[in-house]
Amino acid sequence: MSTTSPEIETFIGKVINNFEIQELIGQGGMGIVLRAFHPELQSHAAIKIMRPELARQPGFYERFLQEARIAARLKHPNIANVFNFGAYDESYYLMMDYIEGPSMRQHLRENRNGLPLAEVLQIFVQIADVLDFSHKQGVYHRDLKPDNILLTNSIEPDVPFRAVITDFGLVKLVNNSILETQKGVSVGTPAYMSPEQCLGKEIDGRTDLYSVGVMIYEACTGQRPFPIRNLFDAVQAHRTGTPVSLKAMIPTTPVQLDNLVRRLMAVEINRRPATAGEVAHTLRALLQENQPSRSTYSVPISESFASPPPISEGAGTPPASGITEPYFIRVAYKDEWEPKTVPLGAQPLLVGRQAPADIILDKPHERYVSKRHCEILLRNNQVLLQDLQSMNGTFLGEMKLEPNKYYQWLPSVPARFGPFTLTLVDNRPATPSPVAVPEKSPAPLPAPPPLPLPHPSTSPSNNVRPSIGTTQVSVRHFLVCPEGIPNKIMIAAEPILIGRAPDCTMVLDGPRTSRHHCKVQRRGNLIEVIDLNSTNGTFLQNRRLPANSPTLWDGTSPLVVGSFAVALESEYGPGR
Repeated sequence: MSTTSPEIETFIGKVINNFEIQELIGQGGMGIVLRAFHPELQSHAAIKIMRPELARQPGFYERFLQEARIAARLKHPNIANVFNFGAYDESYYLMMDYIEGPSMRQHLRENRNGLPLAEVLQIFVQIADVLDFSHKQGVYHRDLKPDNILLTNSIEPDVPFRAVITDFGLVKLVNNSILETQKGVSVGTPAYMSPEQCLGKEIDGRTDLYSVGVMIYEACTGQRPFPIRNLFDAVQAHRTGTPVSLKAMIPTTPVQLDNLVRRLMAVEINRRPATAGEVAHTLRALLQENQPSRSTYSVPISESFASPPPISEGAGTPPASGITEPYFIRVAYKDEWEPKTVPLGAQPLLVGRQAPADIILDKPHERYVSKRHCEILLRNNQVLLQDLQSMNGTFLGEMKLEPNKYYQWLPSVPARFGPFTLTLVDNRPATPSPVAVPEKSPAPLPAPPPLPLPHPSTSPSNNVRPSIGTTQVSVRHFLVCPEGIPNKIMIAAEPILIGRAPDCTMVLDGPRTSRHHCKVQRRGNLIEVIDLNSTNGTFLQNRRLPANSPTLWDGTSPLVVGSFAVALESEYGPGR
């Protein structure tokens, strides 16, 4: 948390509508946004408190109440839900859902060269859908910018983020509005404002679409189309400037997307798409065309498993030709080769931002790569790549890998990590192709067996220990997470509480982790997970667990808590 002013510090610990204020999470021209916690409900809320000098203006209460009513009636999965309104001290507040996750602004700062095309399309399909919904309700946002878009965990397996639009506090109801925009007065952020908005002219839904065009451009390239710092710069840019086209900036940009951004950013409002629904339709079609099929680049070896496939006899050993390692990995930064080549043999390679990673991807001001980003290994003469629940993802070509699944990595497809690229070099000797052998698909690699936890039907008593042969053994289960505090802990009689709060048994301090996120407990020789109504959910095999309901966990896949992966490990010893 950044240093806060003394005025803001006075809010910490105060209670509004049974929610205790914990910290500042944002501030702007209209006021501040605070995170608060309801101890009885064990839930968070975001509270937006308006600046007192605004609250003292004549008629402000009526205008603010109107805006609160408008925001509260917008019920959509991609809009932050407003559920309370009231007076506090010398001002007024809005209370809304607390969304755990970075803003799109933060995400762009961590990816200064732009986001992958598929990710851009996935995010802005959602934004266009939200605008289509709100515009049909007669509500325009008027201040769309990356700061007002939050990216939280998605419950859809093929969508990395759920984009949530916040701060509808500046919207105006089109019909029967108490507050009408005065002529000559502009509302918004200059870098994302449309020409008509900058000049204080009449606006409609196409004004929001102009902002969408600017944000798509910035998301793809990492920079805005115009270097705008204030309203004067914006007016001048609209009169005399022409941005470099998206395709000129990134030659691989689809022509349809380049044309769409041109239309969205048209100076004349009538040249833009007529509705947000039209934009959503175009983006969805582009996403379908540019979403790489798994067969194009790689195929998951198994649906999901926590341990690598077993090594077949002879797999990963040097070929008979005398070559020491069958594969090498080359590293490039911003398309320039680094003077290092890493051999891949029988031992897995860890890719990360710092030691003890085998391949370290780290440059000044680059924070795309996680400490433990992905793993590369050679099994059964196939090179496999697994994302280790990294923050920004691992890509094969344009395809973002699902975490904790092994994908075959072919030499023809680069692996990408933001500005870094890894290329697989096949160093095996060429072998003559067999003659008159019919084509046959390779047999899938076997998945590892599940942990030997007894089924309830085979465990008549909690005191019965599993046996191997005729020797009695005892089983001890451990939770393991490299970023956890502690990073390994045994599951004993008492449940293990996992969350961000210091009083948790295992602390996972991240923005997508709730204070008390979930708990893990024993039931005899079985292990159960219970989600504690967390904001972003607890996941097993891409399945969000139901809140406050025990779910059996056999350990074949990790427990995903926010941006962390927690593994279940078992140790066996002689019975006593």
